[in-house]
Amino acid sequence: MGYAIGLLAVCITTGLAHWIGSVLTPPDLVMLYLLPIMAVAYRFERQAALVTAAMSVAAYDYFFVYPYFTFSVADPRQILTCTILFLVGMVTSDLMTRIRHQQQEARERQSDTEALYNLSREVLTSLDDEEVAQIITRHAATLFKGEAGIWLEDGHGGLHRLAVTPDYFQLSEQAMGMVRWCCDHGQSAGRGTDTFPDESFTVLPLVTGRIHGALAIRIGNRTLMKHERSSLLSAFARQATLAMDRTRLGEEVRSATIRVQSEEMRATLLSMASHDLRTPLAAITGASTALRDEETHLDASQHKELLETICTEADRMERLITNLLDMARLDSGLCHLNLEWIPFEELIGSTLVRLEKRLLGRKVIIHVDETVAMIHVDPVLFQQVLVNLLDNALKHAPDNPEITWNVHGSNERVIIRIGDRGPGILPGMEEKIFEKFVRGAGSGVPGSGLGLAICRGVIQAHQGTIHAINRARGGVEFRIELPQPPLPMDCFSFDLEAVMPEESNL
Repeated sequence: MGYAIGLLAVCITTGLAHWIGSVLTPPDLVMLYLLPIMAVAYRFERQAALVTAAMSVAAYDYFFVYPYFTFSVADPRQILTCTILFLVGMVTSDLMTRIRHQQQEARERQSDTEALYNLSREVLTSLDDEEVAQIITRHAATLFKGEAGIWLEDGHGGLHRLAVTPDYFQLSEQAMGMVRWCCDHGQSAGRGTDTFPDESFTVLPLVTGRIHGALAIRIGNRTLMKHERSSLLSAFARQATLAMDRTRLGEEVRSATIRVQSEEMRATLLSMASHDLRTPLAAITGASTALRDEETHLDASQHKELLETICTEADRMERLITNLLDMARLDSGLCHLNLEWIPFEELIGSTLVRLEKRLLGRKVIIHVDETVAMIHVDPVLFQQVLVNLLDNALKHAPDNPEITWNVHGSNERVIIRIGDRGPGILPGMEEKIFEKFVRGAGSGVPGSGLGLAICRGVIQAHQGTIHAINRARGGVEFRIELPQPPLPMDCFSFDLEAVMPEESNL
């Protein structure tokens, strides 16, 4: 192709020289014939440019050197001119060819760099071994125009396939032996290497302190096997090794973090079992033993007091165990919501009933906006949130009987505010009190420190938020915001003002 283009270019140049030859001098004609040489050298290989240079000298000699239309030269100086024209054309073709090769190499290096960058960027978003391996094989198959697969040691002397692209890529038993050899020796093998060079694919080691495997690639684009680009295979293997190693390191870090958290949880649970759970159990045991002992003479008031102690401490133990089980469900991810529309007054009523005995002598001021007749929540879990918040107010504000409860809707959200007049929250503890086993001001208040953590977990499962704010005149207010879908037309709307008073004195 280059030779034909060179011949055509020389013919066009000769025609152009005849057309404007009357205004050009012989040196100008020589310069004119350099144009086809440069054009062919820029586009085609060096041989085509040299042939074009020879044709340019022949055309110049035949048409423009006396005697015309022969290859004879009457003036010896024209021999020097033709020689210089050929030499200049040869040097020009060599320079242009070199520039073209440099451009091609620059494009290849840019392509290789982009491929490695895209690989590293994509694997950074994944923390799973199989997913990272799938990303690596997909990029390898695309970059090398072929097929790729990753095999890792299974810890029992064998190899298991972690990922392949495409799915039908398989290796024979002989090829798996080469993969085994690559893993054992930590060296490349196959096509393009000194080991098993007759194979149809290349195997690259993926060996570090955490992983032991190999990447097998059947290269479809033979130009990638050139010596100049053989380093791309090594660079790709190093990048893949780093990605796999980072994944394993991340797994180890996560496992270590889980172990530390488990140890902390175990220590905390042991502390709770030795104190928070043993205290009510001891009270129940003591009271029940006193009732059982026939030698103990108890009057009616003492008998009633001991029975009340048993019931109170049993309720306390039930709350502790319930909180532990709820926290375990939230931490394990097994907390599945059963959302349904429920009248808000039903939630309020059942919450007050559960804490009826503890609310004796306390004033609960309830105001529910008429726009919040129904609420879309998991009734069991959300009632536990309300119980925990009300229980928290009762424990931390025992000397002030007033507890406020305000509910209103705003922009497809329901906002619930529960406030007390207790000691409030220490500065900087507004978010920390929602962590597990963290208690607020007044360390003497009994409890496990799980109630508010459960509240936050349940509210977040409902896609809502919960915050604690110190009130201006003392006490703390918990603010819950929950998203609410539009109320279906078939839901019955309750008139809370008709069924619930503005204030409830218990």
